[in-house]
Amino acid sequence: MAPNKQWMELINDRLASAYVDGVECFLDYAFTRLGETQLIRCPCIKCGNATSRTRVVVRSHLIVHGIIPGYTLWYHHGERSGEAQPDSEFIYDNDIEEGDGEAEIHGILRDLYCDGDNMNNSGDYFVEEEPNPEAKRFYKLLEDFELPLYESAKVSKLSTLVKLLHIKSIGHWSNESFMMLLKFLKEDLLLDGTNLPNSYYEAKKVIRDLGLSYKKIDACKNDCMLYWKDDNCLESCKVCGASRLKEDKHSGETKFKSGKKIPYKILRYFPLKPRLQRLFMCSKTSPLISWHHDKRVDEGIMRHPADSMVWKNFDELHPSFAAEPRNVRLGLASDGFQPFGMSRTLYNIWPVVLIPYNLPPWLCMKQENFILSMLIPGPESPGDAFDVYLQPLIEELNELWETGVETFDASTKKNFTLHASLLWTISDFPAYANLSGWSTKGKLACPCCNKGTVSRRLKNCKKQCYMGHRRFLPLYHKWRNDKASFDGTKETRLPPKMLSSGDILDQVADLDGLPLTKDPKKKNKISHESRGDNWNKKSILFDLPY
Repeated sequence: MAPNKQWMELINDRLASAYVDGVECFLDYAFTRLGETQLIRCPCIKCGNATSRTRVVVRSHLIVHGIIPGYTLWYHHGERSGEAQPDSEFIYDNDIEEGDGEAEIHGILRDLYCDGDNMNNSGDYFVEEEPNPEAKRFYKLLEDFELPLYESAKVSKLSTLVKLLHIKSIGHWSNESFMMLLKFLKEDLLLDGTNLPNSYYEAKKVIRDLGLSYKKIDACKNDCMLYWKDDNCLESCKVCGASRLKEDKHSGETKFKSGKKIPYKILRYFPLKPRLQRLFMCSKTSPLISWHHDKRVDEGIMRHPADSMVWKNFDELHPSFAAEPRNVRLGLASDGFQPFGMSRTLYNIWPVVLIPYNLPPWLCMKQENFILSMLIPGPESPGDAFDVYLQPLIEELNELWETGVETFDASTKKNFTLHASLLWTISDFPAYANLSGWSTKGKLACPCCNKGTVSRRLKNCKKQCYMGHRRFLPLYHKWRNDKASFDGTKETRLPPKMLSSGDILDQVADLDGLPLTKDPKKKNKISHESRGDNWNKKSILFDLPY
């Protein structure tokens, strides 16, 4: 029997006895269903079911912060879809491992992508409008799910493959060992007529309609160019002349023993359009994309990116984009990290992540909602050549801005044209230099002060320090005349002038088309002294029309 959840509607009156009693009933239910455990996931707005805590802590969090709105199927606390209508918005990666079987996989797929109201009495799916090809492919996946693994089997082909691939990923199995397992299951354990694939490649093809695939794009070892589009057939870099493929140290040939040619660097690019379309394929998540327009309360307080001046000014400049609240606003974050932990292997990989800011504030910065866009290979930082790897993403962002992509909205059961824009970037100061093109080193390191940066070189340590912050104080502030507490001088200068977008474009106009490479013979040396600024390049982000 489904538990009583009316107390969740009293989230704005959390000191009411009915709400407190409801919290106690929830805790009793969760600890009863989950068995012998001291910790459960905390469903408060702050933790978002991502952290396990004790009963006392969960109780206090639910009273202080409130429970997640819409968490009406207590999936993480033992409730299953047979007890209540599913309303869970997000499924975590380890749910498959913790599930009880076929019903769990079935419930996860249906909750994630499709609403039970879209099914008629015979079990066939229907929609009010013909879905686009992406949605059709997913419905085909659901049909494939219904096929039994073998005759009279209680499990399906898709659920079995999802479990096996999940175990392979968690256990770090090799492709060869996975194929050995498939052969063992198919020939020795299961009955004749099984639907299991014969290889790892075929297994991936079965679930490719989930939209989790990526494109491999070869790159020059000096980060000069990508071998894609018209340059896909080139064997050497057209900038530095370096070979595209690795050579065998013994024979000097590009082919190895296996006969496979191996490129020096490979960019893994995850196409953005299908990822955005999948946000609307679930009737539970698609309404959340327009939360900033439908449910956000504008009280003059910064609670969400939609409350910022950037968002509001963007809406004023582009009213046609703002007219459709489902259009996605994105943020881009990137930084390098060492994937091999504390080992001596020197390797630096750069993931590029996109954040959909349309979601409510308690969801938009959750890790499960981040969109991995690409993996830039190492072994070193791309530096200013970061723009070379951003080319596929910028091209797709321009397409999403100009023409959009046809998307099926599962909540309204209608197709619409989805557009997207990139509003912000998130990075530390060194990575900011790679994204913007403004060097964060030297005399003019501050990108905001630009040419007006005040710096001083220390004599002993031979490093730059940045003083002059008293310029930003009011003109008659007492600290402006305080010599003893600062550097022994009075501060009479005004704060630096804030530059407009036109001023910035004028500064980088002569850097347009500058080749970006790490080859010292082909790299153009830019003198910051002669230019009077710190620009190393014109960022590819300026190619976005907005």
